[in-house]
Amino acid sequence: MSSINNPFGYIRHPTHLIQLLLHSTSLSDEILSEGSPAHRLVIANRFKEVNVISLPINNNEVLKKLLENDVVHTEYISDESSASLKASDGSLYNVVSPFAQRLPDKLWEPINSNSSVTLADIFSSNICDYLVVGSNDSARAIKVAGDNIITAKQALEQIRIVLTSHNLFYVTPNEQTSEWLYYLYRYKKLYKEIQYVWTIAVHAKVIKEKLYDYFDSLQRRLEFICRACDKVVIFSQQPATVDTQSNLLYHLAYFVMLITGVFDDLSHIIYEYYNMNPQIRSRYVGLRVQENKKFFKILYSENTNLHDFLVKEAIQGAIGIFYPIRDSLQHREFLNGTWFSESNENRRNIFEMSTETAESIKTFEGTSTFVINLHKPCLDPLPFTMWAQEILITIVNTVLSSIKWYSLYEQLPADAQEKIRSSSQHKEEGLAQSLGWSTEPLYF
Repeated sequence: MSSINNPFGYIRHPTHLIQLLLHSTSLSDEILSEGSPAHRLVIANRFKEVNVISLPINNNEVLKKLLENDVVHTEYISDESSASLKASDGSLYNVVSPFAQRLPDKLWEPINSNSSVTLADIFSSNICDYLVVGSNDSARAIKVAGDNIITAKQALEQIRIVLTSHNLFYVTPNEQTSEWLYYLYRYKKLYKEIQYVWTIAVHAKVIKEKLYDYFDSLQRRLEFICRACDKVVIFSQQPATVDTQSNLLYHLAYFVMLITGVFDDLSHIIYEYYNMNPQIRSRYVGLRVQENKKFFKILYSENTNLHDFLVKEAIQGAIGIFYPIRDSLQHREFLNGTWFSESNENRRNIFEMSTETAESIKTFEGTSTFVINLHKPCLDPLPFTMWAQEILITIVNTVLSSIKWYSLYEQLPADAQEKIRSSSQHKEEGLAQSLGWSTEPLYF
């Protein structure tokens, strides 16, 4: 992606933080489906920092939806040697330079049989940061336009990151919230199992104080992980400089150490809930099977389903990837920043690992997406962080949902049970409502 188009670069659009070119033909069904990513993306055009421009569309129903949300629509105009996009706001964008001797072959034809995106649409993508196409359109595999062909879901995530990087937290185009409430909402949305069991832990503090302490630690770490993750994503996409590299490594290191802390919290929550105290010392508790065999043996007798999930090769492999990186950050050779550039993109920040660290994590599957082998093995922070967040969401939600919390709930007084029921009802009505917001946010 070029620094001109990169919304995280130093060259800003005069009035917008991010510009998106909508391939409305491939997105037609999604745009008309209320609540879908494409439908929300069209509404997001109402944010003054976001500009959505639609490529030509013949569907009147879709065009009506675009006009309702002030989305600029376009039409192609051309002659023998040039082509342009004429926009409804009066703008004119070159698609094929007027200095060209002739139009490229097959300019108006789909790029392949599985796509409705034409070569002209690909050329037009240079006017914006991203070309947004249908999730099933094969144009996403085309690299002619670099890496700026994305889905509506990915576009919403880019809007979220861009606005967050400027400390803008919109609930609606006319309603903002605080950074604290934003991350409170976000971590509870991603880690959807936490709210109910945290409420039980709060009311059960008098009989399970240590359980409460570990839940308190867990919910704080999950919030901070969301913050650190966003910072890694933001700095990963900014131009590679000494400043962005230092900031990126700072948040990446904190992100990794928070995750291993979450694993500790989860194992101690299990330990406390099942009263393993007389059977095993707490320092022999953890989510790695090889280091904590007695813990897993007891867990098998208490909760076979949870035990079987945690001992899966894929889960143990994923958990195992974090510890060599954590150990490098805390005890051994720290990660060293370097710059990496491929022929079709600007340089980006990556981090050299010791051979020992690299060899430890490469024994597990899934590392090929974020380990780059140069003169020394390197960690690519953006794909690593995206992978790490997804695996952590899976582990946290599965662990918490696998425990039968009702048995603890039944031990509580009637008034505490009523408060827990009331809290659960508010959750069913929507997390946004419980925070006093008028509606669920478009992109959080």
